[in-house]
Amino acid sequence: MKMEMEMEKAIKVENLVKKFGSFAAVDNISFEVNQGEIFGFLGANGAGKTTAMKMLCGLSKPTSGHASVAGFDIARQTESVKRNIGYMSQKFSLYEDLTVSENIRLFGGVYGMSDAEIKRKTDLLLQTLGFENERNMLVGAIPLGWKQKLAFSVAIFHEPKIVFLDEPTGGVDPSVRRRFWEMIYDAAERGITVFVTTHYMDEAEYCNRVSIMVDGKINALDAPDKLKRSLNAPDMATVFEILARKARRV
Repeated sequence: MKMEMEMEKAIKVENLVKKFGSFAAVDNISFEVNQGEIFGFLGANGAGKTTAMKMLCGLSKPTSGHASVAGFDIARQTESVKRNIGYMSQKFSLYEDLTVSENIRLFGGVYGMSDAEIKRKTDLLLQTLGFENERNMLVGAIPLGWKQKLAFSVAIFHEPKIVFLDEPTGGVDPSVRRRFWEMIYDAAERGITVFVTTHYMDEAEYCNRVSIMVDGKINALDAPDKLKRSLNAPDMATVFEILARKARRV
């Protein structure tokens, strides 16, 4: 059957619009993201990508258009959307005045996990991360690279269908970024769809496909190698520069 052969879609977006007065921050965008895909969502400041991500996470209602995330309508089923996604913000998203284990327990409860499941998975997570000795350390006292590894692990602690990452590697050195992307690949191999924004164009190369927003619209969407070939560009930084030049917003 044709339907059975089609790859499952984790995200479907059709003619999505978000206006603030007469200003269209997101201007009639449509795209799909496959289950288990690493999807890069790029754009210069003011392009509309953050506004679009907020709608997909159920944090902002669209002005018009439709979108589903993990099979749930973002306008009518926002609580179901939130239960089936993970989220890691650009700014560090855990509580620095709580310990490592307290943060894990807190967010496990927020995600609706049972106490027994939280305890079992906490022990496994700390062992996997090599954080057994830091279990009772305040998160504010651990290095930034460790914090980001922990924040990502907590974002997928409840095994969501999709995880949204908003510039997750900002401010860390290249070696930490590489290790972080190893965690992203591992999550994708386990079937978790990764929707990521980044300012590092070398990281765009790691994505299965990349979309680039310009002035509220998706100006390009394809695999990195295909985008480079279509624009005769040596790398994704050049692709981004070529497309971003078209922006009219200040």
